[in-house]
Amino acid sequence: MHGVILAAGEGSRMGEHTEDVPKAFMEIGGRTLYEYQREAIDPHVDALTVVLGYRHENVLGRLRTAEAVVVEAWDEYDNAESLYRALEGIDDDVLVLNGDVVVTPDAVTRVRRRHRALDGESVVVHLPGTQSEHTAIRLDERDRVTEYGEISGYRHAGMGVLDRDHIDEAATHLRRNRTEWYPSMYPTVPTRGVEIPESDHIEINRPRDRRAAMGRLPL
Repeated sequence: MHGVILAAGEGSRMGEHTEDVPKAFMEIGGRTLYEYQREAIDPHVDALTVVLGYRHENVLGRLRTAEAVVVEAWDEYDNAESLYRALEGIDDDVLVLNGDVVVTPDAVTRVRRRHRALDGESVVVHLPGTQSEHTAIRLDERDRVTEYGEISGYRHAGMGVLDRDHIDEAATHLRRNRTEWYPSMYPTVPTRGVEIPESDHIEINRPRDRRAAMGRLPL
């Protein structure tokens, strides 16, 4: 499995914490989000690509064994462009993780098991319960993804596995929708939802999220 961390964005709402680094390299509790992410996903991936953009020059030396893809015009696109660029040359199942999301190793294990059990379908991770505050997915009675967007549904948890058989179709969709959010690809390929508990997940969008994370990390 090939891991992809999408870390091209600025995280402008985080103020001084992202003045010089992308949000994924913001420190919380003496470690960066990237370090927490690597701890969770490294046992599950054979290779890792990190997509950078904003202030990439300040963190290229901190990727360790990961390969960097730099989106120079990062502020002209949304993360669909980041994933599209990362998929070039990958011929494997792809574990996708948003740069501002930290999950537990147990959550990654659950997602991988679900993907293997489905045998040829992609999976996207969501949190319990329906809501309308965050971007969401909708599922049918067999947990297949039917919609994604700013809708009422299950909160997208910023992680998923794109099956290798779906890479070409997903890349075509992403190329045509470079200024959109990448999870819009999930309804276009056979994808099932998989739920993880909120205790296995942190997403940092605002300063209050960072303050809350200080009391929870490491997960």
